[in-house]
Amino acid sequence: MISVDAPIQHWQQRIIKWSVENQSFETVFLSMEKAPTRDITSYTTGFSVSAKLLNLQAALERKLLNIPKPDVNISDFIRDNYPKAFCIDVPDLKIKSHDDQGFEVILNLSDIFLSDDPIYKSRNGIWNILFSDLDQRKHGPIGFWEILDAQEGIGASLIKANKGNYDHCELLSACFFNRAWSMTETAKIVTEGAVSMVLKELGALFKRSQSKYPKTAYNLPTKEYPGFRNVLRYLRRFYFRLGAKTLEKLGDKFLGIRPEKWSLFLGTGEFETSSLEKIRPIPMPKDEFWADPFLFEHHGTDYVFFENYSYRTKKGKISCARIEGTTLVDIKDVLVTDYHLSFPFIFRDGKDIYLMPETSGNKRLELYRAVHFPVYWELYSTAFEGELVADPFFYTDEENQRWLFLNKQMDASAPMNSELHIYKVDSLKLETLVPHQNNPVLIDARVARNGGGVFTKGGISYRPSQRNVDGIYGRALNINQIKKLSLEEYEEEVKTVYYPTFAKHLMAIHHLHQTEKAFVFDAAYLNSLNLKT
Repeated sequence: MISVDAPIQHWQQRIIKWSVENQSFETVFLSMEKAPTRDITSYTTGFSVSAKLLNLQAALERKLLNIPKPDVNISDFIRDNYPKAFCIDVPDLKIKSHDDQGFEVILNLSDIFLSDDPIYKSRNGIWNILFSDLDQRKHGPIGFWEILDAQEGIGASLIKANKGNYDHCELLSACFFNRAWSMTETAKIVTEGAVSMVLKELGALFKRSQSKYPKTAYNLPTKEYPGFRNVLRYLRRFYFRLGAKTLEKLGDKFLGIRPEKWSLFLGTGEFETSSLEKIRPIPMPKDEFWADPFLFEHHGTDYVFFENYSYRTKKGKISCARIEGTTLVDIKDVLVTDYHLSFPFIFRDGKDIYLMPETSGNKRLELYRAVHFPVYWELYSTAFEGELVADPFFYTDEENQRWLFLNKQMDASAPMNSELHIYKVDSLKLETLVPHQNNPVLIDARVARNGGGVFTKGGISYRPSQRNVDGIYGRALNINQIKKLSLEEYEEEVKTVYYPTFAKHLMAIHHLHQTEKAFVFDAAYLNSLNLKT
């Protein structure tokens, strides 16, 4: 593991911690003062007016967004936390192997792209992390161009340079994340999110298993730095958005104008063949929004369970209502805790009815069993203690094998919407959960986050998922066909993407539950003034 001795970022700390604590291999730290090859990464360098302005802006954004500035150098961090770690100073990077066998791989944690030309005996070369899309032909702070050009999101890649050729590289892995409204927040998302990609590939390497990503050749593009006009465009965009967000907060606090007003929509038949523009949102109280709905039939009565979010308490609870025609009646709160609840996946197993909501606010997964449907529930089992997991649901395949799909936030600083994990389940007691060999099976904000339970049509299974792009949570809804599922393989294909274009003033649609005869979905209005019922 090699790096320039500079202030250590949180994402670098996570990779170092995992490497040192992993018992499968020995970690050696290679510290260099400067690198002999060209810089192709996304950091701002130089002494131009543009660079100075961007560095000043980054410092201001860190303060405004409460993002701490690194104040400990990598060498000091390693010495203080891992005093027994094996370290080598390589001022010119011309090193020899620390043993007769050589290095298995060298992971570059610096912001300088390195070829493996100076490295002696590294079986798998040197791996570089690029915090931008592979075809990004512009240079600047991480996230700068993605924000300025209003791109869907931001990619990250793990690439290896071929020996003696700085331009011709090999793609090892890639992932994708939603952007934020500022470059500093976007940089945090992509650097923290890409850690899972790096650790997954390291784990696969040392297990001698194959990566799920094809190793394709790639020629590094020549980078173009931001000019003064580009910087001014970014500053104008940033401060305009900052002003808009300030006005949103004031409107919320003093006028009761709620941003992102999620609402429920009921329909009969199939979602994919229905005229969505004819469906009206369900009326709801002023100080709440409703989202993540699931349909359930019990004793001939149709119910909908949903997240009921209070703007006053800033947390969700699980509510239930009976469906009469296109309206909801007898609305009741059925599960209320002192932490946030959402995504009330409900199902029947034998004679019992179970409810598995999202309980990431309690840092575990919780499964409840109905004592007296629909209002009284008891905690039946738990799993993933101390972990941040979201939007869980069970899927039973054609061989009657039960699978658990969920999203994970691998660190409090990492994004929640980018990783899909799958587990083989022994029973609802959740005592034995066998992880998929490729977990996380997806690292992609465009498809990973669950958007409802799996439904079957024509013998084919489909997984709804959120499409988190354009800097908007739940921007669109995907319908993904599950093509392969085993402990060794997972393959799905996006069949259809639904953007919220069926009604005026909508900004997002991110959840669908389809049954044999009906469907329910949610969508978000820009604010509560635009909600027309």
